Amino acid sequence: MSVLPDRAEPIPAVVFTLAMLCAAATAGCTKPAKLVPAGGSVEIGGKPAEGIVVQFMPQPVEGEKRPTSFATTDAEGRFTLRTYDGEDGAVIGTHAVVLVDSQEERPAQGERFTKPPRLGAKYATVAGGLTAKVTEGGPPIEIEVPGMGRAEPR
Repeated sequence: MSVLPDRAEPIPAVVFTLAMLCAAATAGCTKPAKLVPAGGSVEIGGKPAEGIVVQFMPQPVEGEKRPTSFATTDAEGRFTLRTYDGEDGAVIGTHAVVLVDSQEERPAQGERFTKPPRLGAKYATVAGGLTAKVTEGGPPIEIEVPGMGRAEPR
């Protein structure tokens, strides 16, 4: 004895179409996070650090698009953040901060460095533990790295 009907009833086309439209309309729906002007400076050993690529990666929030912001420091070590979409600013909240020295020497494999790096390699990843808080109307974010030592935002 079979518990299944002899033939399946087709789903009405209207119900199927509405279900697909609802799924498409809500798939990946996220609201954009508010961006605020943000920037600051980077010093290495108490001196302005030119050519440092600064990335601010916000902590995720469910249902909200929170883009990474970045900048490269100028001759005075200053930076102004913008998103990779070209919008000015950064998302409000706590960010993991990554620092990469664009002026660091990169010798060929097997070759020796002719000058020491300015930054420790750990700051090129979020595992470096550097964080900063972006607030609306907040003060400039100052990041000081004492040579190859520990970096801390002030």
